[in-house]
Amino acid sequence: MFPLPVSPELEFVLDMDTERRRRGQAPRGSFLGRGPADPEHQLSGILELPRQRSRACVTPTFQLHDGIRDKLRPIVVTLAYGIRGSGGHRGGRGAVLPPLSPAL
Repeated sequence: MFPLPVSPELEFVLDMDTERRRRGQAPRGSFLGRGPADPEHQLSGILELPRQRSRACVTPTFQLHDGIRDKLRPIVVTLAYGIRGSGGHRGGRGAVLPPLSPAL
């Protein structure tokens, strides 16, 4: 007997001014309400999707730093996401297959 499926959880990371930081420049803003492990230019979290076709929202807030000089270029925010704990595993020959994980 298989365990009941668990609601999928979506992990996400918002990252601000990535290209600017690659050039060795400081980000122009910081996310408010980020976790203690997140740097000021990142916000990460987990969203639980309770059922199929359900929607969930996160409304991130960030503030601009004082004294920024580059006011003409846009502040680019990138999003990376994935299903939490979706590491694939295979059983041995003749093993009963576990329930399938959701796919993005």
